[in-house]
Amino acid sequence: LHEIDAEVDWDVELGTIVRMHQGEGYGPAFLFNNIKDYNGPDAICGQLFSGGQGSYRRLAMMFGLPLDTPVRELVKVCRTIFTERIPPVIVDTGPVKQNIITGDDIDLLKFPVPKWNRRDGGRYVLTYAGCITKDPDTDLHNVGVYRGMVVDRDRIAVLMWRAQNWGSHFTKYEERGQEMPVAFVAGWEPSLGFTGGSPVPRDISEYDVMGAIRGAPVELVKCETVPLLVPASAEIVIEGWISPDPDTFALEGPYAEFTGYYATDRSKKHVARLTCITHRDRPIFRGTIEGAIPGSFAENAVMSSIQRSATAWNALDSAGVPGITDVWGAPIHAGVNINIQMKQTYRGQAKQAA
Repeated sequence: LHEIDAEVDWDVELGTIVRMHQGEGYGPAFLFNNIKDYNGPDAICGQLFSGGQGSYRRLAMMFGLPLDTPVRELVKVCRTIFTERIPPVIVDTGPVKQNIITGDDIDLLKFPVPKWNRRDGGRYVLTYAGCITKDPDTDLHNVGVYRGMVVDRDRIAVLMWRAQNWGSHFTKYEERGQEMPVAFVAGWEPSLGFTGGSPVPRDISEYDVMGAIRGAPVELVKCETVPLLVPASAEIVIEGWISPDPDTFALEGPYAEFTGYYATDRSKKHVARLTCITHRDRPIFRGTIEGAIPGSFAENAVMSSIQRSATAWNALDSAGVPGITDVWGAPIHAGVNINIQMKQTYRGQAKQAA
């Protein structure tokens, strides 16, 4: 962990420091303690944490393994973790309820939301937050990691693809003519970001997988203004509703995405209308940059190299492809390209794996 006490500007400088010093899977995590405009005694939130999962050593810590555990072993452990479940428990309250903000007091920019990159369309409050929704038919909660840009004090424009889990949830609410409740968790244990960014099957709640990683149930509390459950010890929870009405949409983008390029032009996107923010006393904001470039792997890229390798290996096994001895999605590809090592025993075995 590198704590940075010198004043750092939230406008591009903070993101640039992270990008230039995160390394190739073995760099530090960053805690910014002195952010321009947020370093006074009256600031609600004056710290930002980034890069926590940008290191294989720290991913080993998350799994409860020795720091020097080989990356290949992390993939194997992740294969098993994704098949295990420890259901969450509901508690009455927790540290995230120490402060409750509603109505006209809601203001996203009371938190040190960076403009991460110079060509970003705005200040992105959702970069590594857990985005909580639930299936209206089953009440099964989903936790994803999606991007969201500040529109004004109480609105976040989000990029929502229908193929994503929260996109399928949204379609069901839309068919009912209803808004979709949503909660964004900015800051919690590392299993939140790891599992939220993983390709967990739709019929499984990420909270169950987080419990397996932690070796203990996730303690959840009810939100104040939406019918959702969030981690009781989170740093910050942002509650709201997403409407299907195009008249509520707002301009969003572009954003420096995981591919290492700016993705999607500035265009009208769905908007989360905020109804409440709860947070710990003196919370720590959580965010990240995206995009792997030579010599600099974002934490999502490092994390994806483990989780997507494990998922692909499990998929090959379940499909009955024999002889697989290793699977690896290099972080520079953020899990998009997969390398498979196999012991071939018959013609066409590699084609079968593909």
